[in-house]
Parts: sequence; structure tokens; C-alpha cells
Amino acid sequence: MFTVGGFTLLSRILGFIRDKLIAFYLGGGGMGDVWVAAFRFPNLFRRIFGEGAFNAAFVPMYGRRLEEQGDEVADAFARRTLSLMFTILMTCFVLAFIFMEPIVKLTNIGFATDGRLEPAVMASRITVVYLVFICLVAGLSGVLNTRRNFSAPAFAYVVLNIVFLIALGVVIPKTGEPLKVLSWTVVVSGVVQLLVVVIACIRQGVNIRPRLPVIDGDMKKLGLLMAPGLASAGIQQINLLVGQSVASLQKGGITAIYFADRINQLPLGLIGMAGGVVLLTEITRNLRSGDDAGARTCLNQGMEMSLLLCLPAMVAMLVIPREMMFTIFEGGKFTAEAAIEAGYVLGAFALGTPAYILSKVLQPAYFAREDTKTPMRFTIASAVTNIILVYPFFLWLGPTGCALATTVAGWTGFLLLWFGLRNSGFMGFIPGFFSRVTRMCLSSLIMGGVIWTMAYYGKPWLMNADNFVLRVGTMGVIVVTGLIVYFVAVIATRVYSISELKSRLGRRRRS
Repeated sequence: MFTVGGFTLLSRILGFIRDKLIAFYLGGGGMGDVWVAAFRFPNLFRRIFGEGAFNAAFVPMYGRRLEEQGDEVADAFARRTLSLMFTILMTCFVLAFIFMEPIVKLTNIGFATDGRLEPAVMASRITVVYLVFICLVAGLSGVLNTRRNFSAPAFAYVVLNIVFLIALGVVIPKTGEPLKVLSWTVVVSGVVQLLVVVIACIRQGVNIRPRLPVIDGDMKKLGLLMAPGLASAGIQQINLLVGQSVASLQKGGITAIYFADRINQLPLGLIGMAGGVVLLTEITRNLRSGDDAGARTCLNQGMEMSLLLCLPAMVAMLVIPREMMFTIFEGGKFTAEAAIEAGYVLGAFALGTPAYILSKVLQPAYFAREDTKTPMRFTIASAVTNIILVYPFFLWLGPTGCALATTVAGWTGFLLLWFGLRNSGFMGFIPGFFSRVTRMCLSSLIMGGVIWTMAYYGKPWLMNADNFVLRVGTMGVIVVTGLIVYFVAVIATRVYSISELKSRLGRRRRS
């Protein structure tokens, strides 16, 4: 687990360096929009087909055969699955390559009115082949994870960023064609990532020789198990595409949303996903033992701990969003104006951070009772809310309005999940819940006041356009000071005692 955690942390650090250099070379205008559109398109397929829905269906079926029938039968099932997946992916690739121009027009409606359409089509036709490689990587990663090999799949994502950094640090300065180089880098990174997991499978003794695809009973069952996850993931990706398409009406809009979302995803990924995984196990165990009260207590404690960690992140992104974006991304073609625009977008995203994290906490209460349809209906309702609001909000606030529409949709989804649990009799608050959350909010506001003051008086260092290291160092001091102030305030306001804080954070870390 330490190896996987180390690779994940390394991948995130390298990813931020990658994005910083991409911002430096492409800026926050038209070319930045083109790159984001081209890179996001194959990732859309990865999120729909390659991860989530596929692994949720494939891993249990593969694992059951591995335990009950042995390696040969399990590997034969994996070969049939991957061969059929490859055929479907190649079909998608060919169709997307042929019809790329209308696809880009549809998903980026603003590109047709200026010079962004032609380079976006060119770049997307190169990057789209990545969907084949990365979905196969996800499939083989499921095989390796089932066999207790977690390091190779984690390292594959580190490799992606290493290849990008080589291209950004060596190739682009020599060629002077950042968009074309980055597009081909996506392809090269996909090949290298696939090689990493293929070599790991061979070393593990997994038989992955290709075979002719066959649609048999196992493949039909796999498809049926994947269907709800595919529907939910598809809805979420359509939701994102609608926001991206509307944001493309303003040059630099897609780029501002992309870089702001990179910062916003930190608390979402580190708190929300981890909390959801741990709670699903705990709530399921309580329900199976008939301890409904224990399951509710577990859910309440999960909400408390998630709020304890996400509220200060939300407040920080609200009080110094422009300073954050300037510190990390300003430089080269990414101007101060682009950083400020992205800062406003980050502030709008931040308002929805608790909603998305709490949604990840509440969903396991449905999944533990084998109810996957209700959360899917609520996801649809949230997506429809975003689709209805995104254009009028864009007319009101530009790209910031697109982020705000996403925030409103996030709170809609959370409220639906909460009321659904309350109406079923499962949602009940333990004594002291609201009192503790109120004091967490107070502690977050105290922290917010401190970091705002530090940012205000530290502006000569924090907003120094000529010294990136000075900016990052100043921001680091502000962040560390803010965390210390926050946890001192948490203890001083008696949200938790020192021993309770150590116990809860220690239990969460072990989980």
C-alpha cells in the first residue's frame, strides 16, 4: 500500500508540473482551449469504458474464476473480454477519426466562429487513438489488481507524466510546435503505459495472448453488469461536455475551467473518494450484522470527518483563489489575466466542494443496501440541472458561470441523496452533529481570515511574476500556517479534543 500511495503522490506532483509547463507554452487563450479539448476527448472514453463501470463488473467475475477454477480459466475469460473490448474501441476510434470535425463542432460550439476549429480537429485526430491504449491499460490493471499486483497499474500513470515532462522539457523547446508535440505525446504515453502493464502481466504469468472476439454468455453478463455504471458515467461525461461546449464560446474559457478544476479536484479526490470506499465497507458490515444504528452512526461520523477536512479547503479556495492560480500557473503564455480569470472559476467550483464530497459519503448508504438505481436517478437529475443552468449562467458570468452551474447541480444531487435517505428512515443525526459542524465552520472562517490577511500583506512575494520559487514558497508558508490555525481553532472550540482528533484521523488513515 505504501508503494501504491507513493506512486499516486508522485503522479500528482508530476501532473502539476506537467500542467504548469503546458500553461507556460500554450497560455490561457485559444491554443490552450484547443489542447484541453483534444486531451479531454479520449479521456472521456476512459472514464466511461475503461474505469469505474468496467472494473466494477470485470474484477468480481475474473476474481471468482481465479479462486474457484484457476489461472487458466480466469485468463481465458480475460482474453475474451479484452479482445472484445479492443474490437469495440477500434470501432469507436475509426468512427471518431472519420467524424472528428462534426464531433469537435458539437462539443465545442464556440470553435466554429474563430480559428480554433481546424487545429482542434487536427489535434483530436491524433489524440483519439489514446482511448484504445488507456482502456486496455484499465482492463489489464483490473487483472493485475485482482492478482494483488497494485504497483504496476499505479506506476503506469506516473509514466504518463514522465513522458509528458520529457516532451515539454526537451522536444518542444527544440521544435517550437507545442500543440503538435503534445498531441503525439499522448499517443506515445499510451503505448508506454500499455507496455508497463503488459510486461507486468507477462512477469506475473498471465496469459494475455490475443484471440478472436466472441460474444458469449459471459460477455453478455458482463455487459449487463456494466450497464448501470456505463449509464451513470455517460450522463456525467455528457454533463461535463455540455459545460465545456458552452465555455468554448469565450476564448480561454475551457482552459480556465480545466486549470481551476485541477486545483479543485485535490480535496475531491483525496477526501471524497477515500471516504466513500471506506464507508461502503463499514456500512455494509453493520447492515449485514443487523446493526442499523451502527450504520447510521458510521455515516454521521463519515460526514463529520469529511467536513472537518473539506471545509478549510473550500474556504481557502474562496478567499485566495486568484492568488492560488497565479502562484501555480502564471508564466510564459499563461498571463496574469488568465490566472485571475481561472481564479474566479476556482472560487465558483469551491462553493460546491462540500456537496460533491458529501455525495460520495452518502452514496455508500445506498450501495450497501444494493440500491444502485436511486443514486443513478439522482445523478440524472443533477446533470439535467446543470444542462438547464449552464448557458444562462455563462451569459451572466462567463466561464465562472459554467463552474457555478456545476456547483448548483452538485448541491442538487447531494440534497436528493440526503432526502432519499431521510425518507427511507436511514438518515438520522447523532447527538452533537450540528453543534460540531457549526464550530468547524467557525474554525474555517478564522483560518480564512488569517490566510487572507497573510496573502494581502504578502502580495509583493505571492504575486511576483518574475520569481516562481518565491511565489510557491510564500504560498507554502500561507497554507501551512492556515492548517495550523485551523486545527488549533478546532481544538479551542472543542469540536474534538486532541486525543479524539488523533484517534479519528489515525483510524481514517489506517482505513
